[in-house]
Amino acid sequence: MASKDAAKYSQTPEDLRAFIGAMDVLATPRGGEIVAAVDASSSKMLLDVGGASGTYTIAFLQAVPEMRATLFDKPEVIEMARERLSKAGVLNRVTLVPGDFYHDELPHGHDLAFVSAIIHQNSLEQNLDLFNKVFRSLNRRGRIIIRDHVMDPDRIHPKEGAIFAVNMLLGTPGGTTYTYEEIKTGLSQAGFIGIRLLKKGEHMDALVEALKP
Repeated sequence: MASKDAAKYSQTPEDLRAFIGAMDVLATPRGGEIVAAVDASSSKMLLDVGGASGTYTIAFLQAVPEMRATLFDKPEVIEMARERLSKAGVLNRVTLVPGDFYHDELPHGHDLAFVSAIIHQNSLEQNLDLFNKVFRSLNRRGRIIIRDHVMDPDRIHPKEGAIFAVNMLLGTPGGTTYTYEEIKTGLSQAGFIGIRLLKKGEHMDALVEALKP
């Protein structure tokens, strides 16, 4: 869940906490399935971009005991993450970095970057800028994993993604749901190779993987 999404739907700290809590409820049951599909067993340093309160950070760290992580999100969200990561017993393995990926560089030195439920709120140009930042954040042979709706060429399927695209057209300046080819083009322009659709999905659980040479 991206912090910009939270900002759109949240007017008070209580609203923000409720929004992120709702996103956690949706994400938690999928965490194990997503992490298994990624196969992060050889990864040592995770960057969770817009990681909210740490749902996926926790899932990755529980699956890979040797892994450490950096969670990057807005300052007010970071404090929620600190609380949740502490309760999960993994805070000592996480570096919390406040920032805004629309304006700030991402922390460097990672071999796996997880970009979850972000690209749908962006234009193609904004996604390219984000992909460039992720590319710079990764070590050589590092991977980016994108979790989002990935549309068929007809843009009708998956159905949930088509409906979600309408919401993005109404609620964001340039967001929509993207086809695999559109995502692949942006990743290629950023310098990634070995791009593939790692997992198809009906409920914003499709995964695209790419490598930094």
